[in-house]
Amino acid sequence: MKVTENMVKVLGVLNGLEGGKGFAKDVLAKMEGKTFNAVNATLAACAGKDLCTKEKMACGEKMLTCYTITEAGKEILAKAEAEDEDAE
Repeated sequence: MKVTENMVKVLGVLNGLEGGKGFAKDVLAKMEGKTFNAVNATLAACAGKDLCTKEKMACGEKMLTCYTITEAGKEILAKAEAEDEDAE
């Protein structure tokens, strides 16, 4: 499975949220230089690869998609972290 560097970054932020769960706006708040649409599209792509799950949840008065990192997503992060350490 092809996983982009951007996917790894977004999954890392999602994993850092409480319970590894959050909305695209929560992930965006902890990233610099990204747009909401880019973060949302990346999260949707990750969900398509079973790296996170998505479900509709209430956020204020709106129903938004909430993403939760999966074990497969955590494995991708661990693998990327190991590769970074090997590169140093």
